Amino acid sequence: MHGIVDEKTDVFAFGVLLLELITGRQPIDSSQQSLVIWAKPFIDSRNIGGLADPCLGDKYNVHEMSCVIFTAALCVQQSAHLRPCMGHVLQLLTSEEENLHSPEHWSTPFLQSPFVEESSDTEEYTSTRYLSDLNRHRQVALEF
Repeated sequence: MHGIVDEKTDVFAFGVLLLELITGRQPIDSSQQSLVIWAKPFIDSRNIGGLADPCLGDKYNVHEMSCVIFTAALCVQQSAHLRPCMGHVLQLLTSEEENLHSPEHWSTPFLQSPFVEESSDTEEYTSTRYLSDLNRHRQVALEF
């Protein structure tokens, strides 16, 4: 595996897990598209319904879904130093503050360029590198 394994890498992976729970999709689809890249337009347009698992229909709490989407978006930001620590992630997910998670506030300074695929900083753990690592781990697992 390449890249640096640290808390911010774990935060990125947790963000992908949240996106899986929100959307009901795999982290990589059959066309090898990353879930993070797929979710970008929905998050950018604040389209909660477009992200929500179609199996849910409209049977979900919009505030809670918005909270989880906002948290996932923070976790999968390209730049590791912009990602929250896990303690902050926990606070976001357990907060009762209605205004904090509303889509109108998703343009906070904390949510900057969350899904740029490539970076000049080779130490950043991005969705592209996550996809590459996931494919490599899948190959290793299938060898056994």
